[in-house]
Amino acid sequence: MKQMKRWIGVGLIAVGIGVAGCTINNNVIKIEEEKRQLELPAESIEALNIVTDSGDLVVKGDEKATAIHVEAEIKSKNVKPEEIILTLEKDGNNAATLRSEVNTDIGFNYVDMTITVIVPAKLPIALTDGSGDIDMTNLTGKLTIEDDSGDIRLTNTNGEVEIRDQSGDIKIKDASALKLIEDDSGEIVMENTGGNVAIHDQSGDMYIRKHKGDVTISDQSGDIVIDTVEGNVLIESDGSGDRLVQNVTGSYTSK
Repeated sequence: MKQMKRWIGVGLIAVGIGVAGCTINNNVIKIEEEKRQLELPAESIEALNIVTDSGDLVVKGDEKATAIHVEAEIKSKNVKPEEIILTLEKDGNNAATLRSEVNTDIGFNYVDMTITVIVPAKLPIALTDGSGDIDMTNLTGKLTIEDDSGDIRLTNTNGEVEIRDQSGDIKIKDASALKLIEDDSGEIVMENTGGNVAIHDQSGDMYIRKHKGDVTISDQSGDIVIDTVEGNVLIESDGSGDRLVQNVTGSYTSK
């Protein structure tokens, strides 16, 4: 889900900033392009909080990383650089916070931002996101995600995962410790996953293939397809939609 976003950026540790602009039709349309880099040593950091207004976010774990490294690609129109805030700071509780926001009025302003974050793979992450797609991969620490809108994709995660999502598709592959998925709308796809997971879904189809662990589902609407679960499957509620459940090694209960 690619979309236009609002933002702003000032970095705590700015490794490099570059700005380029293009003007069309005698300054009627002026798009500014900017890159920002932030870095914070991870030696004493025990957790990372990410708070974003809007924009796409990519988080990659690296077992050899010794710092949290952030790169932001920003495109904007009618927005001053100082109105785009991007900070990476350490707080007093051995945690770091990455924050982005835009302090400008709505109107003819335009901001489109993509943030890429490289972190030590084992670092726990708590993410609060307004809008935009989220892509997280190669992480072994606990992940807590609260998202208003935009697609979520998790790949190759080994830490405990909790997701609370308002809208947008959720796609999870090769994740071994799922605990909670709460979703108002959008498709849920899980493949080669694990953990005793509770899924609360309002609307949207659900596909679960090759899961190790118990699965508990409450669903209001949408199809449910479950194929190959090494554990128990409990469907507490299922409002509407087709259902296919097969290859469950434990018990299968539907209320």
